[in-house]
Amino acid sequence: MSRRARLLLLLGVVGVGVVLAVGLGAFDISATSRPSGLEKAVAGWVRDASIRARAPRNVKAPTDPATLAKGRAEYAENCQVCHGLPDAEQSGIAQGLNPPVPDLAEPSTQARSDGELFFIVSHGIRLSGMPGFAKSEPDDVRWSLVAFVRHLPKLSPEERAELEKKHD
Repeated sequence: MSRRARLLLLLGVVGVGVVLAVGLGAFDISATSRPSGLEKAVAGWVRDASIRARAPRNVKAPTDPATLAKGRAEYAENCQVCHGLPDAEQSGIAQGLNPPVPDLAEPSTQARSDGELFFIVSHGIRLSGMPGFAKSEPDDVRWSLVAFVRHLPKLSPEERAELEKKHD
């Protein structure tokens, strides 16, 4: 048997094995179990490639005070229950989500382009608990959320106190 035929046979056997394992329920998809390293790597790669391919390019969120204020209010209403505030304890809802909810002030989130953040806010991320707001919020509201996410690492003590008060 040629090397190519052996490789194809091996891939076929592995493929059948994966299909059988999935079909027999071998993979625990519950939110209380942590994903394997392979699952996290593959899911992260697929997520990031999909976002990059679909996100608007060469766009910037407005940064004027009115947009930030609108974004802060929308964040308090729609996002804070899951994403919380930087360096704060997560809500019970956030603790129950799997994959874990990202801290939006972290460098990995802040490294995304404004277009990528807008795409995520607009369309959500399937199987993560992140909803899409394209059907419920107009563009300007979604851009204000992007602007506020950019501002999260620089929250003033007054802004933080206002957000904490809204969720007490």
